[in-house]
Amino acid sequence: MDNPNPATLLTAIMFVTILAIAIGNLLMACAEVTGGIRRPPPSRLHLSWMVLLLVAMLNLFWETTVILDVPDWTFLDFLYVILGPMFLLFASSVIIAPATAESASPEEHYFGLSGHFFTMLAVHEAWLVGLDVRFDSLGLDSLISVVLLVLFALLALSKNHRIHIAGNVIAWAGIIAPLPLQLGGT
Repeated sequence: MDNPNPATLLTAIMFVTILAIAIGNLLMACAEVTGGIRRPPPSRLHLSWMVLLLVAMLNLFWETTVILDVPDWTFLDFLYVILGPMFLLFASSVIIAPATAESASPEEHYFGLSGHFFTMLAVHEAWLVGLDVRFDSLGLDSLISVVLLVLFALLALSKNHRIHIAGNVIAWAGIIAPLPLQLGGT
């Protein structure tokens, strides 16, 4: 769109601002981990989810240009659209929370956070499907979001380490698989 209307620009600015705060939160936590400041360091599984969340946020940031193609915005559309980055901001705040007890192992810390973290991710995937429905763009991405929603709901309820490892692999595949299509198309 050559000259987006003011509501479109304001929606895009708010979307990007909230998403940038979430990305900044996660980058600061990753800097603490790589700099050896965070003690105890997170488990590899926990760290993998942090990096996956960062990739998902960067992907959502890349998709911000879609907002510019929406000709007319209502206030309800605006509120709904900014919910997605808000869910990721909440998820990033949960996953980067430092361990509170010195005696907690990295695995105990991860599983202490996992219920809230995966609930936020499941709600985010539901939001993505809702966007696809609202803007009549149901497709393969919507199906992947439904699969990830179910996966994240399962992970929110599970404290089984093997299930979380398998879930991490599946989530990476769900995030990475559509990237070639997005990189080639935009």
